[in-house]
Amino acid sequence: MTATKNTIARKMLEEFERELATTRRFLERVPGDRLSWKPHEKSMSVGELAHHIAETPSGAVRFVAADRNPAPRTDVREPSSVPALLALLDRSAAEAREGLLAIDDERMRAQFIIDLPDGTAFPLPRERFLRSIMLNHWYHHRGQLGVYLRLLGVSVPSSYGPSGDELGGI
Repeated sequence: MTATKNTIARKMLEEFERELATTRRFLERVPGDRLSWKPHEKSMSVGELAHHIAETPSGAVRFVAADRNPAPRTDVREPSSVPALLALLDRSAAEAREGLLAIDDERMRAQFIIDLPDGTAFPLPRERFLRSIMLNHWYHHRGQLGVYLRLLGVSVPSSYGPSGDELGGI
C-alpha cells in the first residue's frame, strides 16, 4: 500500500500556518465594544468582517469536499465577543488543517463544479479555488480589516513588515 501523496495540500498548509499568526493578531485587535461599527452603510460591520475572516479557512475546505456545489453564499454574522471570534478562528484553522491533509494531489488537481446563480456551471481545480479563496481572499479581507482598525483608531499590527503604528507613525 502506498501513502497518499498530498504535496499540494502540505505546501498550501505551510503558507496557511504562516499567515494564520498574522490573521490572529488582526482579529485580536478588533474592539469588542464596536463589533457593529460600519465604515459605510453598504459595508459589513467590523464584527461581520472579522467573523467572515475567521470562518473562511474551514468554509473553503468544506466547499471543495463535494464534486459539485452551488455558488457559495456569505452568511455574515457578528460574533458575540472577541474571545468567541478567536475560538471560531481556532476551530476553523483546525478543520482546515484536517480537511486539507485529506485531499491528495490527484483530487486537488481535479475539477469540481460551481453552479452559478445564472445557471452557468463553472468548473475549476480544487487547488485553484483553495488558493483563490482560502488564501488570497482571506488576505484581501485581512487588509480590509486593517483599514477598519485604522478608522476605529486601533493600532494596526504588522503584516509583511512594520505597520505605521509600529514605526511610531508616518
